[in-house]
Order: sequence, then structure tokens, then C-alpha cells
Amino acid sequence: MNKRRPRSDDVLFISALVVLLLGVALLLYTTGTFEGALRAWPFLVMAVGGALLYIALVRGSPFSFLFVGTAFVLEGALILLSIIAEWNLVKAWPLGMAIVGLSGLISGLISKRRLKVAFAVPSFSFVFLGLAFALFSFGWARIGFKSFIVVWWPTLLIAGGIGLFVAYGLSHRGSPRTGRDRGPTSGT
Repeated sequence: MNKRRPRSDDVLFISALVVLLLGVALLLYTTGTFEGALRAWPFLVMAVGGALLYIALVRGSPFSFLFVGTAFVLEGALILLSIIAEWNLVKAWPLGMAIVGLSGLISGLISKRRLKVAFAVPSFSFVFLGLAFALFSFGWARIGFKSFIVVWWPTLLIAGGIGLFVAYGLSHRGSPRTGRDRGPTSGT
């Protein structure tokens, strides 16, 4: 039995996505929150991401579709938020970095159904670094970035060590403990 859905379902889903995003964009325009048609381009980014997510989740496409779709939806939402909040994208870029990490974490959990080292460590690193850079980019830190790095750069080594311990723990979580290793020449 073929479990593949008819193409009409695909057209229906993508049409619903486009109509929904168009409605949100027009509502933001008519309420005066969002003026100018050119400012609506983040909705196009989110629509492409939504289509990629649909293909990944419904059609069983590879991990890359899931990751890129999630990243497009979340990055489009960030760009839309930065337009509405009147943030300069030069100031908001660290949040984009954190979103890439979050996208990797979400898509990895969905596709692998558990936390795996291959996506967890890089994803958490991107989220942590993005949020740390955002502190300086938005001016929330009381110290300048250069002054912070001069004093606190060893924390990067500490964070790297913690990340490696996490990677070690995650990679050995499912392996059985045998006490000691027995080589091929040891007796049984």
C-alpha cells in the first residue's frame, strides 16, 4: 500500500501557508504596525522555510530540509521582529547566530528523536555564543567587548572543556559498562 499523500494535499498545505502569511502581513500593514510593501520580505523567507519544513516532515526528506526550513522560519521571524522593533540588523546579528543553533537543535531532535552529540554540541555552542554576543551588541553588558575579552578569554577554554565533557557523556550514555576492557588476547 502506498502511504504517499496525494499532490492535492501538498498544494492545499502550501496555499494555506501563503494565505496565512499574506493575511498576517496585510494585518500588520492595515493596523499601521508595518508600513511599506518592501518591508514584508521576511514573510517570503518564512514561507520558503514553511514549505521546506512541510517537505521534510510530510515527505520524509533529509535532515538538511528540516534544518534549513526551521532556520528560514525562525530567521524570517527575527528579521520581521527587527523591522517592527526598529533594530538595526547589524545590532541583531548575534540573535541570528543563536537561531541557527536553535534550528540545529530542533531539527536534530525531530529527526533523531534524541539528543546526539553530532548536533547538540555545535547547536548549544551557537546558541551560547549568539546570546553572549547579543549582550554586547545590544549594549546590555556594562563592559565593552574588547575589555571583556582581555580579562575573560580563559572562559572560552572552560566552556570548550565543558562542551567536550558533555559530548563525552552523551556519546557514552547508551554504551554498556563492562568494567574493564578485554582485548582479543584476554581470556573469557
